[in-house]
Amino acid sequence: MRLNKRRVLPNSKEMVVNYNRRTPPDTIPEHNDPMRIDWTELPPDPSEAPKYITGKEALRIPDNSRPRYRLYWPITHGWVNEQDYESKRFLYHDIQTIIEEAVKSQLGLAIRDWAQYSCVFIIPDLYDKTYVTSLLNMGIAEFGFGRVSFFQESLAASFGAGYTTTCIVDIGAQKTSICCVEEGMCIENSRVNLKYGGQDVTETFIKMMLFDHFPYADINLKRRYDYLLAEELKQRFCTMNEADVSVQLFDFHLRASGQDTRKYTFKAYDEVLLAPLGFFKPAIFDGQGKLDGRRKLINRSYDIYDGKPNDPTSQAQAEILTAIAPAAAATTATNGANATNGANGHNNGPDEESKDLLQPRLQSFSRLQDGGSKTPLSSIAGSPAPELEATPQPDLKDTADGANDSDAEEPVSIERRDDILPVYPLDSAILTSIIHAARSSPQKTRDFLGGIMLIGGSSTIPGLAGHLEEALQALQPGYAKDVMIGRPPRELDAQVVVWKGGSVFGRMARTNDSW
Repeated sequence: MRLNKRRVLPNSKEMVVNYNRRTPPDTIPEHNDPMRIDWTELPPDPSEAPKYITGKEALRIPDNSRPRYRLYWPITHGWVNEQDYESKRFLYHDIQTIIEEAVKSQLGLAIRDWAQYSCVFIIPDLYDKTYVTSLLNMGIAEFGFGRVSFFQESLAASFGAGYTTTCIVDIGAQKTSICCVEEGMCIENSRVNLKYGGQDVTETFIKMMLFDHFPYADINLKRRYDYLLAEELKQRFCTMNEADVSVQLFDFHLRASGQDTRKYTFKAYDEVLLAPLGFFKPAIFDGQGKLDGRRKLINRSYDIYDGKPNDPTSQAQAEILTAIAPAAAATTATNGANATNGANGHNNGPDEESKDLLQPRLQSFSRLQDGGSKTPLSSIAGSPAPELEATPQPDLKDTADGANDSDAEEPVSIERRDDILPVYPLDSAILTSIIHAARSSPQKTRDFLGGIMLIGGSSTIPGLAGHLEEALQALQPGYAKDVMIGRPPRELDAQVVVWKGGSVFGRMARTNDSW
């Protein structure tokens, strides 16, 4: 900030802490609160309460409701949420319930009429085949749609925005996806999927404010109303404009069911900028637990002929994973030698270096074997020796320990590793995607750098596009004049560009062969 001639007060932190310590909240009776919340009402008799509630109403259930409800998110971090479920059937049933209730309530369509409609499913660029086949079965067998089609999210965004050659950067709540699109096709080796988003910014911002004696010290993001409050604070106050960073006075209203509204005032300094800066310095985000439960219920997809995993892969994603955990790309023996340095598979916390933060676990290969299905993996190498023809794959845990070096399989390729959390600086990830999409063509590199489009709810942070542009220009000074970051055209909401593209795709006459 001093370099940019911004004024910096020397005692800013002390001013913030002292104010937050000594400012009590004001109580507002509910009948005097013009913005009071309509909580989800439940019948007086608990036995008559609905079995489930979906959508926004589920977030407005009082915490002390009778009966008590537990909140489930069947999709988290761009994956199905295997951690919070004990059964694959219940997991897919919840996804089916959410879609079914949304179509009924938002579109007003009775189930008996669904056979007259076609359905476009938006799927991730780097998708799991098992998830897509489950959606196909759900759409045809359970919902009874007349036709079903699948559409990748970045391609849908390009349809919604009307771009032909573009690099789509979709920053969501829990994941960020990057993909270059050219002439109606996702360039498969440019696909990148990172496991951070706006929710990480929310958590980091609240943690930083608690260090500054945030007046509402009892905030707990596992409570529904506190989670919604934290999201509101992030949307209102977080910015990446350096001109807005100064000691400022903010206020918010805490509304909880059965309690009077409380109005809090607090001061903040640079926390409003440091939290979203985590997109470019992701080591400050807490990745603890994001890999928990991965492959616990749903195993990866395997080719029925050669038995090899056949989920889509991307060279850009593989390069990022290799940069995060270089030891993971080496041979099995090298991985075993380095395992003691990276035995902590989940993040140690925001204070560790990013390289140490994401080291693979010792049990990395055994997790793939124990992920649910006991089907032995086939060797990526050539045909085995005659005496091994009917022998299943050896225990990969022993291989990782170096016990079976002579008979060891080749290690799992880096892009198929499930024990590495893909967290990487946003600017470097975009550049990696564009390099793999352009295939060493300077003209294509210029086209993609000049056609970057930011979408997703978390891309609306003020100043993010300008900061990203400066970061890309610093990484590629030779293309500095070509870098241009756009917003969705025609005043489209950045959160719905993908869905708009899906509706455009579904109405095009030329898409008949994709149903």
